[in-house]
Formats: sequence, C-alpha cells, structure tokens
Amino acid sequence: MRVSLSTLVTLFALATAVSNASAQDALAEGMAAYRSGDYAKAVELWRPLAENGNAAAQYRLGNMYADGKGVARDDKTALSWFQRAAEQGDAASQYNVGVSYASGTGAAQNDAEAAKWFRRAADQGMAVAQLNLGLLYAAGRGVPQDNIAAMTWLQLALFALPPGGARSDVARAMEDVSKKMTNEEREDAREHARVWKAKPEAK
Repeated sequence: MRVSLSTLVTLFALATAVSNASAQDALAEGMAAYRSGDYAKAVELWRPLAENGNAAAQYRLGNMYADGKGVARDDKTALSWFQRAAEQGDAASQYNVGVSYASGTGAAQNDAEAAKWFRRAADQGMAVAQLNLGLLYAAGRGVPQDNIAAMTWLQLALFALPPGGARSDVARAMEDVSKKMTNEEREDAREHARVWKAKPEAK
C-alpha cells in the first residue's frame, strides 16, 4: 500500500504536534516540581528534553546547575546548557552566556564574548542585556568606546525596565555618558532609540 506525500506530511505534522505537546507537559510538570521544592524531580523531567534540543529545558537546566538545585553546582555545565539554548535564539540564555563571560563564571573572562551575547539578547528586546551592552559601549570594554551607541542602548533599557533599582541605575549611567556628549550626539542617540525595533531570532 502506497502512502501519499500529503498523508506523510499530515502524519509528520501530527507526530510533531504530539511531541511538542508532551514536551510542554514535561516542562510544566518540571515547573510544578520546581515550585514545590522537588528540584531533583524537575531536573529529571527537564534533562531528556534538554538533551533532545528543547531550548526552554536547556535554559532551565542551566539555571539548576548555576544555582546548585537538584544537582551539584557547576558553572561550566550551566554555561554549556545556556550556550546550547542561546545558539537556538533564546534571549534569556544569551544574556546568561553574556553574564558568564563578563564575570568569568564558568569560562575565562572575556568582554568581547560578553558583548556579543548581550548584543544578541539586546537585539531581541531584553532590557537588562541592553543595559549591560550600553555600559560596555560607555567603557569601551569588548567593543569600541562609543557614547552614541552607549546612550542608545541605555535609553532603550530605560524605556523597558520597570520603575525601581535597575531603572535608577540606568538613569545615573545616562547622566554620566551624557556629560561627555555634544547636543548633536545626544540627538543622534535619541533618534537611534526612537526608530529601533526588536528583532526576535527565528527558532
């Protein structure tokens, strides 16, 4: 008996939908275990998904290793899971990879690598990544020193962050950078921030 291509496509789509649904179930079950404090169970549920390439599970497993919950704390292993999810376009993982390189946690300290990963998360609209990238541009660490780029990223972070501590930090950083800029440079930064649009990475 021959099976038509359209039937195969339908069967594949159905199998994919079932696989995605079971992955979502396992992710949700893992979150329930995590919230109840059963970290070992959460790791047990997330690990197979992570090993099969599920970015959300890779991110969560990375956090478990970073925090030492359900597993022994291991910054290198945490980074490896974050890296796998980051390569798939997961912005939170990209940010965590950036933090690892910026702080030298789980990897040799490397501002250029930190800037690269913060940039990928910042391009997707992650405010804390925009803040960190702006600070790197302001200091010329890992990227060429550039006050216009610094001010652009800091303004974007300011607009996106909720009121409170981090937003106050951004405002102070913007004041410091602004003192070193001409009026024309400030206007350029404002225009860059005005026309900027997030670019989510295809997954």
